[in-house]
Amino acid sequence: MPETRTYIPELLAPAGDMEKLETAILYGADAVYLGGDGLNLRAGAGGFDKESLALGLTKARKAGVKAYYTLNVYPRESMMTQVREQIETLGELKPDGVIAADPGVIRLLRRELPEIPVHVSTQANTSNSESVRFWRENGARRVNVARELRSGELTEMLDVVRKQMPNMELEVFVHGSMCMAVSGRCYMSALLNDRPGNLGECSHPCRYEYRPTAVTFEERTRPGENLWEIREEGMVPTDDFTFETPSEDFTFAPLGEDESKTAPPADPALSIAMDTERWTKFFAAEDLCLLHYLEWFARMRVASVKLEGRTKSSAYLAQVVDAYRTGLNDVAANRFQAEKYLSELVNAATRPLTTGFFDPQSRGVIAEPPAPGEKRPVLGRILEQVDDGKWLIQTKSRWVTSEDMELLIPGMIRPRLSREDYGVENDQGVGLDISHPGQRGLLICDHPDIRPGMFIRKPWDLDRIE
Repeated sequence: MPETRTYIPELLAPAGDMEKLETAILYGADAVYLGGDGLNLRAGAGGFDKESLALGLTKARKAGVKAYYTLNVYPRESMMTQVREQIETLGELKPDGVIAADPGVIRLLRRELPEIPVHVSTQANTSNSESVRFWRENGARRVNVARELRSGELTEMLDVVRKQMPNMELEVFVHGSMCMAVSGRCYMSALLNDRPGNLGECSHPCRYEYRPTAVTFEERTRPGENLWEIREEGMVPTDDFTFETPSEDFTFAPLGEDESKTAPPADPALSIAMDTERWTKFFAAEDLCLLHYLEWFARMRVASVKLEGRTKSSAYLAQVVDAYRTGLNDVAANRFQAEKYLSELVNAATRPLTTGFFDPQSRGVIAEPPAPGEKRPVLGRILEQVDDGKWLIQTKSRWVTSEDMELLIPGMIRPRLSREDYGVENDQGVGLDISHPGQRGLLICDHPDIRPGMFIRKPWDLDRIE
């Protein structure tokens, strides 16, 4: 009997600009998603104008990588002319799919570009099979499901969709930032800064630092203005707080004129902030990491696993895409070991990694970001070869060239090179002891696996490990 190949989902990576697109391709993405300079939910990502979009699509096709265009805002009436213009451009350039959430935008896409598949954004909050059926009847090929779904709920959806809608694809976010609102439908940014998140302009007030004053909050850049109140429901637990103990439920409510402000806060983070009078990022959600479930996604035949991060750096993207690509390859080879790839994700992390809503039995923190002194910063990126053993590079963070470095070779291959194995020169051919962020120079190194687009990173400090 012929050997049955393991089904492997598509790995879908963000491409906020050309450098990130090239990075995603190099480190193993099967597909990328990218946007223009507006009308998508990452307006601050840089994006692609018509000329650069055409070039980006060409690069993706040459590499055998699919490219999906994001048009996933909920546009106001004044924006509809721009929506139609973008749709006309997409008709000329023909991406492999268009990601949208607004029903009117999807209707226009199906009417004007029936040959280009529509992928429904997670902003549509699709949580059940009937919603999937609705989108299929309105011409969609794929749906990115709501991020709030538990694994059991997704299993039920997948079962119905496979049996009743076999041509529909379901896509799942598996890594990256999470919004405190339901599938990103948040109005905090619109309220505080007149920057609506659903127009791609989110100023991320959930990431701001707040300080509780009694049971009210003021935001750091608005001193003296109380914005929120937290009221406790039930008794405050008397047990000592630990991060393993879930906090009591709480609700937000407007402050009444005759109400006391002296009640203690319900959440431990607030208690700590009150006791120390420090600022706290109380609203900030932790990051999603479903690395440990890649075998499950393959087994359930999920069409695509998606990484968040169009506004993240290319250095972040290289590490995260490489970890998930290697993990999926190892799933196919029946040698998957989650801990093998986790260190790459931890090194790239800036917030604790959790399973979000996906696994209700395991909601604790998987891993914390690196402690001070333990992070291995990405030092530079290789731009092009200029001669045998000579490479034009751009420095990404402060690089002391007398120290060891390691190459980030796709497949999580990490050769460590000592000071004797490489050198860094400026454009005048003068050796550099320190190369600063943004600076360009020449890397003198004859390692056989160096390629343009690869990154260089500071390796583990062997003295600290010992």
